[in-house]
Amino acid sequence: MKNKLLITSCTGALALAMLPSAAIAQDAGPEEDPVTAPATADQQAEPEDNVITVTGSRIRRSNATAAIPLQIFDRATIDESGTVDLAEIVAEIPGVDSDISPETSNTSVQNSGISTINLRRLGSNRTLTLIDGRRAISNAGNGERVSLNTIPAGFVQSIEVTTGGASAIYGSDAIAGVVNIILKDDFDGFDANLRYAKPERSGEQEFLVDLAWGRNFDEGRGNIMVGFSYEHEDPIYADATRPDSIRAVSWGKPSDIGGFNDETLIPGCEDPDSYCLTPSLSSYLPGGRFESDDAWNIGGVWYNDKSLLPDDGRTSSESFESNVDGYNYRPGQTLSPEYEMLSSALQLRYDLTPGITFDAGVMYTFINTVARSSSESAIYGDTYAVLDANGNAQYDANNNLIEAELPQIASNHPFIPPEVEETRSGSVSWYRRFIELGWDIKDNDRETVRTNFALSGDAWGDWQWNVGGTFGTYNQHQRDKNEIDLQRLANALEVTTIGGKVVCASEAARAEGCVPINIFGEGSITDAMANYIRYDANLRQKREQTTGLASANGTLFELPAGPLKAAAGVEYRHEYQRTWGQGGDKILQTTSTGVPDIEASFDVVEAFAELDIPIFESLSLQLAGRIADYSTVGTVYSYNAGGSFFPSPDIRFRAQYSRSQRAPTLTEFFSPPRGDYDSLEDPCNGLLSDGTGITPPPGSDASATTIAANCLAEPGVQAYFADPDNAGQPFDTGGSVYGPNAGNTNLQEETADTFTAGVILTPRFIPGLALIVDYYDIRVKDAIGSVSTQLATELCYTAENFPNNRFCDTITRNPATGAVREVINQAENLDQYKTSGIDATLAYDWEIGGIPGDFDLNVIYSHYLEDSYTFQAIDGLQTEDTLGLIGNPQDEFRAKIGWGHEGFRFTWTTLFKSGGVDDRDVGPDEPAYFSIGSQAYHNIYASYTLRRRPTVRLYAGVSNLFDDLGPFLPSGLDNGGSRNITTSLNDLDGREFYLGARIVF
Repeated sequence: MKNKLLITSCTGALALAMLPSAAIAQDAGPEEDPVTAPATADQQAEPEDNVITVTGSRIRRSNATAAIPLQIFDRATIDESGTVDLAEIVAEIPGVDSDISPETSNTSVQNSGISTINLRRLGSNRTLTLIDGRRAISNAGNGERVSLNTIPAGFVQSIEVTTGGASAIYGSDAIAGVVNIILKDDFDGFDANLRYAKPERSGEQEFLVDLAWGRNFDEGRGNIMVGFSYEHEDPIYADATRPDSIRAVSWGKPSDIGGFNDETLIPGCEDPDSYCLTPSLSSYLPGGRFESDDAWNIGGVWYNDKSLLPDDGRTSSESFESNVDGYNYRPGQTLSPEYEMLSSALQLRYDLTPGITFDAGVMYTFINTVARSSSESAIYGDTYAVLDANGNAQYDANNNLIEAELPQIASNHPFIPPEVEETRSGSVSWYRRFIELGWDIKDNDRETVRTNFALSGDAWGDWQWNVGGTFGTYNQHQRDKNEIDLQRLANALEVTTIGGKVVCASEAARAEGCVPINIFGEGSITDAMANYIRYDANLRQKREQTTGLASANGTLFELPAGPLKAAAGVEYRHEYQRTWGQGGDKILQTTSTGVPDIEASFDVVEAFAELDIPIFESLSLQLAGRIADYSTVGTVYSYNAGGSFFPSPDIRFRAQYSRSQRAPTLTEFFSPPRGDYDSLEDPCNGLLSDGTGITPPPGSDASATTIAANCLAEPGVQAYFADPDNAGQPFDTGGSVYGPNAGNTNLQEETADTFTAGVILTPRFIPGLALIVDYYDIRVKDAIGSVSTQLATELCYTAENFPNNRFCDTITRNPATGAVREVINQAENLDQYKTSGIDATLAYDWEIGGIPGDFDLNVIYSHYLEDSYTFQAIDGLQTEDTLGLIGNPQDEFRAKIGWGHEGFRFTWTTLFKSGGVDDRDVGPDEPAYFSIGSQAYHNIYASYTLRRRPTVRLYAGVSNLFDDLGPFLPSGLDNGGSRNITTSLNDLDGREFYLGARIVF
């Protein structure tokens, strides 16, 4: 059967579906071809009265009269995608990116394991995700993010994606567009899908079971459907099968870090002032690092710069350098967490009368993810909160947290080994990675329950009404295992001898079971010692959403060119969020990232109306408006106006202007600082005690002298240079720093103005060909966001008015080492986000004489013209142009060619993204320049459908045919990270083989 092009218009769009491939016909009789494919939108989607309701509009209309683009992935396209993650499937559309994924959120405090999408690079908070046209409960405690992996792919009939503002239709959040997940309904029969996948590189495996059963009853008046889905994915580890994941390197200058007086230690980095891949190792060693007159322990071998030598073959005694003598913590960490999903669903529809229908549904999803990262570390001088007898943190008169410090090892400590005893002149400073506690584990359970009900029916004429609502709950329990209780560590380090036995010095600590700890050397910490200082944190988050809707739509009256149609209604929504469970202020005494308790809610009442006005037979106008009253930001307005013009069957034009709104989320509005970690290249790195050695950040106009003076004014940096062990050494910190995000009750709503215009060509002289070209321009004013940790730090230390600017107010340094300890990212109404571009879609179906079967081609191309954001900096507005940066390619396309014949189906899909640079302000001739080339991934799929009942389809495929893991992006880059290959551009699986069977009867 010929594979047809799918073109559908939505809320104003005639848009192209992704040339879906063969699917099993659920209702195919014995003589029918069970390998069916979608026809054109007119053939596929419209019932006999030639009117439908599609995403982006509440008016039933001919799908040829809509005004903004819509992309559709039907069931066949989902099956042929090679993945079962809906976010990965939707992200194949150019202009749609994976925002948060299990890979990129591997160790995230709140988002580990979720899977969201990002339209037009405006963020998942600006993408509204619907299920069957209804709002869905968020799956994150720090934003309005519907995780698509909570919706089993086996339950889905199609996915519709619109571009542009749709707040007038759906309310807040629909700034970049709308993703509508259409679930199966009215299914009569049994559908089973079994799938197995395995990457070639290592032993990770994936299993999937999807089951669905449906039955019509009461002579077709009712239908009930039950679904079940189970999926398991093994974790992916950083190891030799993915060698880039364990490379201990960073992008930087040798002169900015110590330990490179011997150039042979840095192959390819002969020029100390040129950028290259320099070693990036941790100064926190499993056996500990101990200092007194430069005495150290590395890998179990003790030495100092007077008499003992390092164990790496060097013949001269040198001080410890972390980037030469340090520890590579990367091997063994998860790049992608272990994932397990169990889901079930029930849907019911029943015609109460010939004109009134009741429908209801419930979906339950449980997801568990387990990720691991390197063991926790500590250093003398680390601070922790001092709690009172009731376990509450204490504050001084200026409301500063009262803190204590981890002590040095006392000079009379009985565990000091001879090697250190020989060289110490007093107490012993220390640094240590506590591998005896085990991996740092993030174990997340997520439960999502979504329920919906509605009554709908016919009124008068062609008017229809609908009254319904939804209720959703989301519960998360995160177990953060193997953290360090710093108060207990301090207790265990301060010891005394009683009756010849080493015991903790504090009598109160002894009463609580304190165990003295020996941190000297690998394996020195016993199970009893580890258990005493171990802290397992528990984070719990709960979300609730209640919605109610009453609406009607139909024809107001007839105009000469046709019926004037309208839709109107009222809507109510209540959002509630609570975060708790980390033991109150006790978390402030541990290495666990603190997420503060929060309980907040808001309500919104809305009214909306929509008109479809025929001007001429070939020209129509669409208008929509919405007024919403929020309990947080007050009253906001949204509207849009668009039209479509069809001068001939061969060409059609459309355009729309919209004003959309996004109210602050509960987290953005109410949250105290909550834990997160960001990469940071400290502007003070490379600084020498005489004020030299500074390199201004790429693209900065600030002088090195200004930056050096600002850095040297920091007490922590002064303490670093006052330490004799750092004599002659450049200041060198950075890596991962604590960057908590904080809410702001002064926030206002975002406002987005969007313009789209397009042309659709379906030339009759080339049957089967369609070409769509759309232009879009989106401007988000008062955009809610925060200045990045990196940029805020640079703006602080490059400023002439240091430290008296708002960016410096967010930064805290360690007073003993100078390292940046915290950069608070507070939500603000930034000035503006801008994005614009051109999308083009080409689809063609054809036959070749003499060759059996039918061929189909579908190409979707997206070209960005603008991608930037503007914010209020120290000296006025500052614009950051992100177009063409790594992760923000200027060009993307998806090309798919397919062939089908007598039950056989084969497709080849190519996904392409153009290359990019790390920093637009750095030219190709400058040392700091870093770029990546274009990325292309290729997937193949093949299936054969047996022509009998039950219908059986056997399928297999290869994802990432040429085994490309993606670009190497180390730390030190604006767009890199310590794991090197865990960005949205990387495919951690590499080449993956899968096979499966689907049975329908």
